Amino acid sequence: MKILKKILSVIGILAIIVFLIIWDIADRGQFYSKHIATDELNEFYMHKTSEQQVKAFEKNFGFGKYKFPREQVAKIKLFNNNFLTSRLTSKTVSELNKADLITFFNNPSNFKWSETTWSLSESEYILRFYNKKNEEIGKVWLCLEGCEMTKSEPFSPNMKYGGLSKVGIENLNFILNEILTE
Repeated sequence: MKILKKILSVIGILAIIVFLIIWDIADRGQFYSKHIATDELNEFYMHKTSEQQVKAFEKNFGFGKYKFPREQVAKIKLFNNNFLTSRLTSKTVSELNKADLITFFNNPSNFKWSETTWSLSESEYILRFYNKKNEEIGKVWLCLEGCEMTKSEPFSPNMKYGGLSKVGIENLNFILNEILTE
């Protein structure tokens, strides 16, 4: 009977550890395709040439429907993208820096048209945007060292393809330094 209890205890502990690892990886990454609304798909991606696609993005710069994150933001949290400790290292962004971040992500001059291949696991930080009900309404992965890219949910044409411009890198580094020294 004691052996059975020990075996069940070990199995239970292992199951909890496996669950935590899977939950953490899923929480910090994206392991499934997000459904793109038909109107967005038609507006931004159903073009014959890349020039037509760029024009569709530019036509919607600053457009209210596609401003990031598409809802009123009550709170932003900055997370280090670290295995199992990401949620423990979060930092709530001040009101001033919250406004700066929202302005930053909705300013197309902070982004360039180039696109690189990178993995979300390469990002150093994750910004999570919450509404008044404390529901996550947006997320941005920041890969600064070596790739200078972002990925956002939901999509916004203001961020072009996610590559940071030279000005954007400087602006984002300034804002992040402000947040990290609060």
